[in-house]
Amino acid sequence: MTISHNMKNVREKIEKTEKESLNTLSLARHEAQAERSRNRETFAAISVEGMKIGMVGRDTEKDKIINLLLRTEASEDISIIPIVGLGGVGKSTLAESVLSDKRISVFDVQIWVHVSEQFDLHTVGSRIIKRLNSTINLDNCDLQFLHDNLKKELGTTRYLIILDDLWEDGNNLEELKRMLQYGCKGSRIVVTTRNQSIVQTLSTGLLANERKICPVPESDQINLGILSPDDCWEVMKQRAFGPGDDDQSVLEKIGRQIAEKCGGLPLIANALGQVMFELRTIKAWEDIRDTKVDLGLREIHLKKTLERLMLSYYYMKLDFKMCFTYLAAFPKGFIVDSDRLIQQWIALGYIHARDDGQRCINYLVGMSFLQISRSLSVSPSPVHASAPRELSMHDLVHDLASTITANEFLVLDANAPEPRTWNKARYCRHAQLNNYHNQSKVFRDLPAKVRSLHFRDSVKLQLPRMAFSRTKYTRVLDFGHSVRGHSTPSNLDHNGFSVEGQSTPRNMVLPSSIHQSKLLRYLDATDLPITSLPKSFHTLQYMQTLILSKCSLETLPDNICSLHKLCYLDLSGNSSLNKLPASLGKLSKLSFLNLLGCSVLLELPESFCELTFLRHLDMSGCRAIQKLPDKFGCLPKLISLSLSGCSKLTKLPDNVRLESLEYLNLSNCCRLKNLPKDFGNLQKLVFLNLSDCYKVSMLPESLCQLVHLKDLDLSDCHDLSELPECFGNLSELDSLNLTSCCKLQLLPESFCKLFKLRSLNLSYCVMLQKLPSLLGDLNLQSLDISSSSSLRDLPDSIGNMTSLTQFGVTAARPKVFNKARDIQKHLDLPGVTVNEIDHKGHSSIVDLAQLTCRELYVVQLQNVRHPEDAERAKLRDKSDLRGLALGWGLQGGEGDRSVLERLVPPLTLEHFTLHGYMSKDFSNWMSHISSFLPSLTYLRLYDLGTCNTLPPFGRLPNLRGLSMENIPNIRKIGKEFYGKDGTCMKLRMIDLKSMGNLVEWWTTRSGEENEEFLIPNLHRVELVDCPKLKFLPYPPRCMFWFIENSHELIPEGGFGKLSSSTLPFSLTIVNCNFSPDQWDRLKLLPTLELFQVESCSGMRALPEAIRCFTSLRKLNLWSLKDLELLPEWLGHLTSLEHMYIRDSPITFLPESMKSLTALRVLWLKECKGLDALPEWMGQLISLQEFCIISCPNLTSLPESIQNLTTLKKL
Repeated sequence: MTISHNMKNVREKIEKTEKESLNTLSLARHEAQAERSRNRETFAAISVEGMKIGMVGRDTEKDKIINLLLRTEASEDISIIPIVGLGGVGKSTLAESVLSDKRISVFDVQIWVHVSEQFDLHTVGSRIIKRLNSTINLDNCDLQFLHDNLKKELGTTRYLIILDDLWEDGNNLEELKRMLQYGCKGSRIVVTTRNQSIVQTLSTGLLANERKICPVPESDQINLGILSPDDCWEVMKQRAFGPGDDDQSVLEKIGRQIAEKCGGLPLIANALGQVMFELRTIKAWEDIRDTKVDLGLREIHLKKTLERLMLSYYYMKLDFKMCFTYLAAFPKGFIVDSDRLIQQWIALGYIHARDDGQRCINYLVGMSFLQISRSLSVSPSPVHASAPRELSMHDLVHDLASTITANEFLVLDANAPEPRTWNKARYCRHAQLNNYHNQSKVFRDLPAKVRSLHFRDSVKLQLPRMAFSRTKYTRVLDFGHSVRGHSTPSNLDHNGFSVEGQSTPRNMVLPSSIHQSKLLRYLDATDLPITSLPKSFHTLQYMQTLILSKCSLETLPDNICSLHKLCYLDLSGNSSLNKLPASLGKLSKLSFLNLLGCSVLLELPESFCELTFLRHLDMSGCRAIQKLPDKFGCLPKLISLSLSGCSKLTKLPDNVRLESLEYLNLSNCCRLKNLPKDFGNLQKLVFLNLSDCYKVSMLPESLCQLVHLKDLDLSDCHDLSELPECFGNLSELDSLNLTSCCKLQLLPESFCKLFKLRSLNLSYCVMLQKLPSLLGDLNLQSLDISSSSSLRDLPDSIGNMTSLTQFGVTAARPKVFNKARDIQKHLDLPGVTVNEIDHKGHSSIVDLAQLTCRELYVVQLQNVRHPEDAERAKLRDKSDLRGLALGWGLQGGEGDRSVLERLVPPLTLEHFTLHGYMSKDFSNWMSHISSFLPSLTYLRLYDLGTCNTLPPFGRLPNLRGLSMENIPNIRKIGKEFYGKDGTCMKLRMIDLKSMGNLVEWWTTRSGEENEEFLIPNLHRVELVDCPKLKFLPYPPRCMFWFIENSHELIPEGGFGKLSSSTLPFSLTIVNCNFSPDQWDRLKLLPTLELFQVESCSGMRALPEAIRCFTSLRKLNLWSLKDLELLPEWLGHLTSLEHMYIRDSPITFLPESMKSLTALRVLWLKECKGLDALPEWMGQLISLQEFCIISCPNLTSLPESIQNLTTLKKL
């Protein structure tokens, strides 16, 4: 007997009970409103708070599950951990709490799959694959295809999969185990289910018998019982009272009595607790205690549970009741985008504004009637912080909503042989149409007054012309999840109800009859291959929300702008859309516009500036947009603006008056040169992202007026050379990222006024020379100066920064590195632990399992006697670990690989060093390093005596620094280094030393002239003792080059013409025997500003190529013992400011040097052949510093030296 069989009886009883309690409710609401001591319309940390409350009384079970997940001595390869219990008892909450525990980060991937009653192997497999590799095309795939891809993707992965609410107990479970059997040993599956027989089924079959994949022993299984009344009251109390509430002993007595009605189910306790908070009066609580509900259901447990939940519904805010019951229109296990749900509520008239919808969502989440989706790959943007981004619903709550509104909702299956019952639902208001496959007859049987129509699981969607001739009252028409499959995270496909697999026709049109749905207010056509809209579309004058995401639109008709009520327009993913209607500004009520991924859209119409109600605009990935309308900065209500990836945008309009803007994302606007002078008019700005704006060279002074700015990201602003002096006026700044600002040399003194700054990242600022002396006065919690190689010292005040909890430093100068270590010790930071493995057994690698630290050096690993002991070190479990060095002594050998194989670092690792490793091949996890260490930013390898190939380090998505030294058998670094599709977008530093046999390093995939560099954004390359190395076809463009004893670096093609975001700035050449032709190839570096040549024997004259360095500011000539004279053309380098000549046999300075009127510093040291200085020295009008050291034959200065009025040091 199903719920639907009792729908009439149930409905009558609900109406009767509601009627009887109406007067009481009104009184209670009035009193509660008068006495309420605090307002909780929104929830600042809903997910954390809800999980904490839901875990009352469950700590023992959680600890038991985590121990089962982390133990290494399990007899089965892949363990299944069942959590069995009644519906609403907290199984999912317990699993979610486990998944949120930081100890679980030891797994390579964690996947949550909500199964629900409709078990579908195809759906489960698809969701898992999408989480593992979102690039795999699952269109029209069969089970074998899924099986093959799961085998491939899981084969090298230690996974944790949560199968939530599993019902199936047939043969499908054995097939499910077959699909999941390929993970690495130690993978785990957690199953939540109401049915013990499912666990018994999972314990049988071939794979279980072979101990490949089966449940843990019965004693380890989790049988989740009901909560005690005291625990139920504790759940309710945390919802009903706040920490500052006065004595509530009278209410507590009644509350404990209400707790008796929860049946031990935290789901009900949580919902009632939220209601009791809203109605905190004695009278209201007594009414809740005394109210009895009888829904007339026959299934005992379901009857009691729903009747208890019904209490919460009775006392729910009247404003939100219809919003809640509407959720029955969606299938069990749904995931819905909160924005689209709110728009549907508005279209149906349940609420009037988006803010009301956000309050309703937060209210329902507080009651546990809605849940934040457990999709791990979704993170809300700051714009949506006021409401969760994706939502789902507990199956029991879905049953409640369906029970309340049973005769208002209808599910139509187009495959049903005789849909005779459909017409009987004359009063049906909401309908689902499932499995539509061109069965046009179904549209004749649609209820005439249906308000919302949702298409689900349609294999082929080709609609007849008159499909909507009878749906004249429809407000919501939803195709957004019409394609077969269930929901997946929205960031994979940008759907409200995301889907897997697409089998719609290549092209389709919306039926012309859609214009008969005159009252239509919401249309979601996501993923439908629509190339144009019907001619009569503009007649839908009530249209408020139009979602045409990922269609095939090339243009929009001009008359669409006559939809004067349109508020929400989503055109994201229309990669062929090249033009918007000229009259777009007529959409005067438009508040939300999404153009994300409209990659060929050329421009915005001038009328765009008339959208004065626009609040949210996303133009991310509009790569063809070159400029914005002049009056773009006059959108008074705009709150959120993303121009991320608008790579052809060169400037922003002047006259910025976006007075409401809080969120601005300009990341990857790589041609944007500068910000408008009046940028400071954005007075409400809180979040600003300028990362990868390579050409921004300065920030306007007005930026310092952004007194509400909290988060500023300037990472990879390669041309940014300074911050405004008034930077310290950003008094609310909490986080500042300056990573890879490679031209930044100093921080302004006012920087030390940023007293609210908590996080400062200065890593890879390769020209940063000095930190402010009072930097230690700040309250920083995190400071990173890694690979800022020009930093000469650290201010002593950092040692007094007691707030500091993280201090990152790698690849620094020895003085800086050692001082940083002393500071870490002084502040007692979680720092470095050195563990030396003793061959006598006094220090065992097993001891590492007990350590907790941020950096760990493990040396003398050749003394590990039993490789399996390395696995017991449990490195992978150390989620706090950020830096790791593994070292072997001289006695290493092929056995090193078996030890390294078991020393798998945690996913969180950022810095990794490997030295002394003597096996020929790398471990499996290093061969797939991008999957195992996705957060790695710095990698160092040295003294690897036998390795002859490298893993695909180029696939590491966040790698910024790579150092390799003394790996003699590496002869070639080719395409395999980058993997199939890898590009080292983040790599900033390459350091190669003593790579004597390395012959070539390929910097493009095939060597073609017009290819992109595979390392396009390098800042520093240091090559020492690499005598055979050539970069092919060209060396990468890089700012700082240091080349020592590496004679073949520059190939015949020179530096080529390949595009790159960085241009050569500094070049140092030491002890290189270049041929005249090789020297000549340097003329292709006209952007050089610093050039140093040292100890190059045989150089009798300076290379002519130097004449091409038209921007040269600094020239160092050191230990050129064969240099006989300086050329006359030296005076043509008119931009030269610094010149150092040391240990050279030159006898005079050429007269042309008198033209160096910009020269400020001149040093002459150990020039023993120099016996006189010319009179023209007095013409160096800018000279400030003139040093002569160890020039014994120079006995006097010229008279003209008196003319150097700018001279400060002699």
